Amino acid sequence: MEQQKKYAVVICKHCKKPKITETNQKTTTCPHCGKKIDLSKTMFIKQTNNLSEAQQALGQINAENDDHLDEFKTFLKQSR
Repeated sequence: MEQQKKYAVVICKHCKKPKITETNQKTTTCPHCGKKIDLSKTMFIKQTNNLSEAQQALGQINAENDDHLDEFKTFLKQSR
């Protein structure tokens, strides 16, 4: 039986940027600063079996950080 992938959104402790990773990994590399993230010592902001849900959570975090949350929510409503 094939195991279903699980995804998580984590925040890099070095540069504070979010990223998506698979939860079965021990470490991941931040695409923004290049530092290794130890997943056993990192809180998962969102955990899901669905990559699209992880991508939506990542988009929301980025929109909040850039003060564009209202535009992001409007985009989500229009894309459904």
